[in-house]
Amino acid sequence: MKREEILSDLDWRYATKGFNTEESIDEKDYQTIKEAIRLAPTSYGLQPFKIIEIESREIRTQLQTAGYGQKQIVSASKLIAIASLKCFNDQLIDRYINLSKETRSLKEDQVSGYRNFIKNVFSHWSVDEKKSWSEKQAYIALGFAMLAAAELKVDTCALEGIDVQQVNEILKLKSSDYNVSVLLALGKRAEEDQSQHLKKVRLDASVLFETI
Repeated sequence: MKREEILSDLDWRYATKGFNTEESIDEKDYQTIKEAIRLAPTSYGLQPFKIIEIESREIRTQLQTAGYGQKQIVSASKLIAIASLKCFNDQLIDRYINLSKETRSLKEDQVSGYRNFIKNVFSHWSVDEKKSWSEKQAYIALGFAMLAAAELKVDTCALEGIDVQQVNEILKLKSSDYNVSVLLALGKRAEEDQSQHLKKVRLDASVLFETI
């Protein structure tokens, strides 16, 4: 893709406030966005999160209440929740290393050093540090989803203004190892959504970037 096309796609996207309830996004486009999430990089490749696809209209209505009435939750064509791990143990590392062995046809002696290295790194981390790290990885996945969506001309809105505890309860995560980090609404913008016509407000590159 040309540089101009990438920047054009990013300029085209905006935090969609009103979705067209009569128009659904193409299923192939949706599957591509999901694959972009799966392929998103994470620290050590551990992917400490899961994606919850919310199709139930009843659950969406409940989530709208937990989202302080944000209409995108119910009007978007698709709604997903990215839930990151509250905490984790060596099983997360073993899952990745064992998958690496299987995918790359490796033997244990080829991965044992890296397995032990990662386990040692996290052995010094507190529960809060692990939770914060997991959330950061979830946001990398969110970024990849939104970029892929923009390239496919699928509108999105990341929804952080939510009562997380209430959302966790609605999605039956309260007693699980996961905590919702963010919701992502996907669909097609409504013509009457005036937000699409607003100019982007961004810092000038001379202010944002510093060379040392």
